[in-house]
Amino acid sequence: MPKLIVHNLKTQEEQEYTLPQDTIVFGRTNTCDVELPIKSISRRHAEIVREAQDYFLSDLKSGNGTFLNNQKIRPLEKNLLRSGDVIRIEDYEIRFLLAEDGPEHAVEEDTDTDILEIKLIKKMLKTLDADDTPSVEVLNGVAVGKKLLIPDSKQEVVIGRDGAADLTIDENVISRLHAKLERKWGGIVIVDLQSKNGTFVNNDRVEEKLLRDGDKIMLGTVKLLYRNPKDVNLEVISQEISKKKKEAAMREAERLAQKQLEEERLAKEAEEKETARREAEAKAVQEALEKEKAEEEEKRAAEAPPPEVAPPPAQQAPPAAPAAAAAPAKPGFSTAEKLMIAAGILVGIAAIAGLIVLLLK
Repeated sequence: MPKLIVHNLKTQEEQEYTLPQDTIVFGRTNTCDVELPIKSISRRHAEIVREAQDYFLSDLKSGNGTFLNNQKIRPLEKNLLRSGDVIRIEDYEIRFLLAEDGPEHAVEEDTDTDILEIKLIKKMLKTLDADDTPSVEVLNGVAVGKKLLIPDSKQEVVIGRDGAADLTIDENVISRLHAKLERKWGGIVIVDLQSKNGTFVNNDRVEEKLLRDGDKIMLGTVKLLYRNPKDVNLEVISQEISKKKKEAAMREAERLAQKQLEEERLAKEAEEKETARREAEAKAVQEALEKEKAEEEEKRAAEAPPPEVAPPPAQQAPPAAPAAAAAPAKPGFSTAEKLMIAAGILVGIAAIAGLIVLLLK
């Protein structure tokens, strides 16, 4: 979408507009897309209209006219706009820029390679076109190599089989007056003159079409090449080169980022596998230790003496039988009884001996 920078030459105020619509109207009323509140400006003064990828400026029969690059344009005539063109309406200068030519893109510097490529393009253009005059050249048939220049002094040129045509092509497929090229809409327009076999631009049949540098024209089966060095915008070429390089750099950065992500993923997977392996080894060691401990405990249990079994509680003796039923005592003395008897005999002998001693005194 275009960008419009509106500069008030008196107050030095500046406003910027980025308008997405296909028609942009300039005028002094607030119903216009771009309001220019000066009495000398018409209510609907001028407009910019988009057609496909092109933008055209037209004056809407204003009172004081509209200027494009300091040239007053005709009312209601379409004039092709190029990026950087300056429109003047009374005290306002309006700079027309395509979006890619905005300041946000201008801050980026070209590389040395870009400069070399631009110089090469300039050299190539100088070689191909000694001047900036638009031209058409026949590429095949009996008139191959014929070239028609369209100088600024000529408003239109005619192509046909007739000898009075500006570019004569004596072929049966060409009508007497087949087509004409005229200055219109700020460029060169091809117009079909109701030819029998038609006029084609880049394989599309046309009745009227604004030509661009490098367009291929077919009149019946005769091919022509249109060249217009004025259409070649070196700034656009420079930006296209930079854009392609940026895209290549972005693709390379994306490739490297994907490669890094893949490497990180593989490293993570390897780390997870190593962690799982270590955990499995640790678990196996723990299970082996537990198994060994259980075997040792079983071995110690097997080698330990059996535990002492407590005797059963003594049974209560039956009550003593009556005296009458008591068993007769066994004959003889026990050892204890014999010792007591011997001690009693000794005591008796000692008492007798003492008594004898007393009597002898």
